[in-house]
Amino acid sequence: MPTALIAYATTHGHTAKICRRIAEVLRAAGTDVDLAELATAADDADPAAHDGTIVAASIHRGTHQHEVVDWIERNRASLAEHPSALVSVSLTAAEDTDEAREVTAALCRDLSSETGWTPTRTLAAAGALQYREYDFFTRTLMRLLMRRGGHPTDASQDYDYTDWDAVDRFATDFNALLTPTG
Repeated sequence: MPTALIAYATTHGHTAKICRRIAEVLRAAGTDVDLAELATAADDADPAAHDGTIVAASIHRGTHQHEVVDWIERNRASLAEHPSALVSVSLTAAEDTDEAREVTAALCRDLSSETGWTPTRTLAAAGALQYREYDFFTRTLMRLLMRRGGHPTDASQDYDYTDWDAVDRFATDFNALLTPTG
């Protein structure tokens, strides 16, 4: 049975939700999956002990979360030994424009340049507006930014932009890359 590690950082919980969905798809295909939130379990997340690794992070203020960057830098050699993937979560990925696609691709390239890690696969996943999770300042700022872009500003509800079918396809494709060791 192949094994996979999903190492992630999450701010408001949506990246964790995406990772749980990927884990469900991999497990349904017969893969043993370990989920590790890097803010609390970075030392336990060992890519060398798995047949493949998925690293997931959301983008805030134009950069991936520092826990993920630090973890990738520490584990770069192990990540290169097996199939690996990056799931980059952002609201920009929800926009169906060439400019948005270029921005998300550039952020993934920036992460690769910064860490020296080139993932086998990459998924730019649309995130969520989680108004109910935000503190007052963040909620106010996000409402202002969303109003400028013509997006929803009703802070009494959240808005999930994730293409869950694309997440499922990504997980299935990644699973096909895994070869059990042993």
